[in-house]
Amino acid sequence: MTVTVTSDQYCDMLQNVLRPKLDELEEEYVWFQQDGATVHTSCHSLSILREMLPSHLISLCGDIGWPARSPDLTPCDFFLWEYLIAKVYAHRPGTIEQLKEAI
Repeated sequence: MTVTVTSDQYCDMLQNVLRPKLDELEEEYVWFQQDGATVHTSCHSLSILREMLPSHLISLCGDIGWPARSPDLTPCDFFLWEYLIAKVYAHRPGTIEQLKEAI
């Protein structure tokens, strides 16, 4: 049996399921990732998410755009690798040995 989730149902879930869980966490460490499904990108659902998690929404129309045709990306693809590269290249290794040591 196929069940279609409407924007109203999704917004209700955000308010009644996600919000109480977020209240238990330190929100500065929470990022919310969703795909470009229509209910995820409705004006109402995006406004709820932006209010709950300002600047921490990875979505097709979110604060951090969901790259096209990339269903399996994780926050690590956005943040971890950039952070690691910055740390490794902070001292501009000039040789392979210096690069290996930095890593």
